[in-house]
Amino acid sequence: MASQGSGLPPKVLDRVREMMRDRRIPAAGIAVVHNGVTMMAAGLGTASLPFEVSANEKTLFHLGSVGKQITAALVFELAEAGTIDLNGLVGRYARGLPDAFAAIPISALLSHTGGVPDYEGLPGFDADRPITREAFLTGVSAVPLDFQPGHAWAYSNTGYVLLGYLLADVTGKSYRDLVTERLLRRAGLSDARVDDASAVIAGRAEPYVLEDNLTRHAVGMSSDYSQSADGGVLMSARDAARWEHALQAGPVPSPATVARLVRPALMSSGRSAAYGAGWFTDEINGRAVQYHSGSVTGFLTFAWRAPSTRTAVTVMVNIESGPAGRFIEEACLMLAEFVAPGSTPLGLVPTQDDAPKVTAQALALLTRGDRPLDPGLFTSEISALMKGPAAGVVVPFKLGADTTGIDFRLVGHHAEPGGHVRRYRITRNGRARHVSFAYAPDGRIYRFRNI
Repeated sequence: MASQGSGLPPKVLDRVREMMRDRRIPAAGIAVVHNGVTMMAAGLGTASLPFEVSANEKTLFHLGSVGKQITAALVFELAEAGTIDLNGLVGRYARGLPDAFAAIPISALLSHTGGVPDYEGLPGFDADRPITREAFLTGVSAVPLDFQPGHAWAYSNTGYVLLGYLLADVTGKSYRDLVTERLLRRAGLSDARVDDASAVIAGRAEPYVLEDNLTRHAVGMSSDYSQSADGGVLMSARDAARWEHALQAGPVPSPATVARLVRPALMSSGRSAAYGAGWFTDEINGRAVQYHSGSVTGFLTFAWRAPSTRTAVTVMVNIESGPAGRFIEEACLMLAEFVAPGSTPLGLVPTQDDAPKVTAQALALLTRGDRPLDPGLFTSEISALMKGPAAGVVVPFKLGADTTGIDFRLVGHHAEPGGHVRRYRITRNGRARHVSFAYAPDGRIYRFRNI
């Protein structure tokens, strides 16, 4: 059993509660682990507004895509047992896949380098309506691959749904049973479970959305979506801490599986995708870090890990809104930086800019307004996707053309396979955020990340 710390100072918790009030967060589940000790595992706020039920350390929140690591861990377990080959084609193990999908390597689906289009946003995929496996495959295969496997990176929930089909077909068991029997219970997680939106589940927070400045009940999800392998797990704050202890010390998941979860995949160019399997990967002050966000109807989650100091923070909330999205990331990084100074972008200090022209170009991209992007500034990993549906997840976002009040500073840079990364802090109206650009040796950009 992992040790329990004495908790965080009251001033830190007071700040979190203040942020929750400002962002109109009904409830939050928060887990903080540092140096092998659980510093915090608590529920704050109200899990059910009409019944005035307070959240606690056992309140269940939907992880959304933060749960992709669960699916990936199960796939790696099968590989360790020799049941599947990670470099093998998914169609060898999952039945009835369209030819284009069947020819994608399992490893590429895990790292989002498979090119399979994301079902979110496609016609016929509504989270509040049931969908069968056959209908899912028919609908998503009507769209061509975004790129050939290995040639680029683009986030795709579809890939993890396909991995869920693989798990079920290879083992003959449901995703729910696999997650419960092979991971959650063996790792000592007593609250966590695969969701079932239509079921009455004790302790599950009620989901909300902020619309027209009013907090409303979120539209209920179909169970087909809420329990899907692309992120269908419910987790409590205390189990989020227990899961991190399992990642740090095992034996479930195994050390080999954890290493694979956080190992950055390489694209066919040899450049890093900065994504392992269920975790985005990065570097802060020369040390590896991982992070991931999750979003389903009425729930948002953000998780951050800094393995060198055995630090991890997970923040889960039961509301969907822009302010809530900012809260989960800001609170998560604030807490991680408090227990492990220098482990997040918040602790970085501006550094001497060795390439001011590159910095000026980066700011110009972010403040381009309605000006079209120049494909010549990007490698094929991005330029080939700029006119397709995946463009929104790979090109730099837009701050707007007005640069008034923007302070844009280089706060870090590091080398990686196939290129180097420059991280910037954008400060405006007292709010800071971070972005990073990855550059090939010829100066073209092959990756952009918003953290």
